[in-house]
Amino acid sequence: MCAIFELSKALMKKITTTYSTKYMSVNELPVYKKAIEIFSLSRELVRLLSADQNILELSRSRDRIDRISDYLLSASLGLAPRIAMVESSADPLVRLNSLKSIHQATGKLQKYCDQIESRNDQARLFLKQLRSELGQFRKLQSRWAGRVRELN
Repeated sequence: MCAIFELSKALMKKITTTYSTKYMSVNELPVYKKAIEIFSLSRELVRLLSADQNILELSRSRDRIDRISDYLLSASLGLAPRIAMVESSADPLVRLNSLKSIHQATGKLQKYCDQIESRNDQARLFLKQLRSELGQFRKLQSRWAGRVRELN
């Protein structure tokens, strides 16, 4: 399980070193930093809920909380690469579609938090923190998306 986490961290590091904007590198963007924080919190929440079960096994589990945890982790993992895609793409259609998918993923993350809370009381502290980070991310994402739309 640790190998998967290290692989995802390496992927995030590669993304941050590969893409840069005209003004700053992607990893300096507040919205990107918040996406990384959301992924880290999601990973810790999934680790708590799955009792260190293999991440690859979550989607095949019969337990509903494991599958929701898998969806949560997948959605949070996709935020940072989509932000990098928006910043690095010259195609306005790709940029707008990526912005839309980031917005949808944020909504899904909120929904997954609600589903986990209704099924598991022990994760309340992590869920509160994750929801707070999602709220901050939505504000940052809204300002950032406005800037990106102006550039299109």
